Amino acid sequence: MTLRIEPLPRMAGHLPFMRGRLARLDNVGPGMVVAFGLPSGFNSRSDLAPLAMRETSAYFGSHFNANMKSAMDIDQRQVLRSADVAGSMVDLGDLRPDPATGTFEGTLRRTIAQIREKDAIPLLLGGEQGCLSSVLAGLRMSEPWSNGIAALIISAASDIDVLQANDVACVVSASPEVPGDPAIMSLAIRDLRQRFESHVESILRHLGQRPVHVALDASAIASHWHGASTSAGFAGLSLSECRRLFRQLGVANIASLSITGLDPTINGLSLVKTGQRLLLTAILDLIYARLGVLERRVETPHVCV
Repeated sequence: MTLRIEPLPRMAGHLPFMRGRLARLDNVGPGMVVAFGLPSGFNSRSDLAPLAMRETSAYFGSHFNANMKSAMDIDQRQVLRSADVAGSMVDLGDLRPDPATGTFEGTLRRTIAQIREKDAIPLLLGGEQGCLSSVLAGLRMSEPWSNGIAALIISAASDIDVLQANDVACVVSASPEVPGDPAIMSLAIRDLRQRFESHVESILRHLGQRPVHVALDASAIASHWHGASTSAGFAGLSLSECRRLFRQLGVANIASLSITGLDPTINGLSLVKTGQRLLLTAILDLIYARLGVLERRVETPHVCV
């Protein structure tokens, strides 16, 4: 029996990220998380990544459906303030290449800058990690920070050549060979596992009070968890390690987020969308912490009469 690998037709219409509202830049307000897709433009396998992330996010979006009496984040087992989340998530759709150049670099820079100028948080879906230079360029356009930009790059093969003189970066990678630049803190994943909490504190101290771009590439998550990236290795982060890191990062000054490296066309381990769910579970931990929308349920002791 052959397996069905093509996407099934949907009758529910377009699915925005996390079942949020479709919006234009004019509708973006302060504190919002603004998702948009970025195809590579080269008909590569990652071109379907934005669609895959949106379809998978529909499951998570049902956690804060306005009709639910008590919305929950079932992974953290905490109550979600559903109205606050639903009003903070919007989707701009997918970017189109610049008509003059046929590339995405200019469009991506302008989109990032315009979202940041509205004091909102851009969330880039899909694409390839090479877009990081355009993302950081857009952040620099939105506000010329005197002390530079901070970037947390979580990837098996991180591109750190995009930094400028006043920028800092923390590279969490299974490949620890990073130039000895004092502005770059290199942390191998195997070192991260030894004393995780102290490393998280070191990461936050290194990034300081600067606006931080968090770049999560699918290659950083251990391949035995999902197999959704051709670059992933068995030495990558586990889901629990990535989630603990992201929960604490939620209190940092997050400027923008990107999820890259996903190849939704891979068969086998990623057939049931495990990879997409792992990535979204981690990134939502950060977003919920950043928005402050989780409430711990108070347990009432049971008294026997």
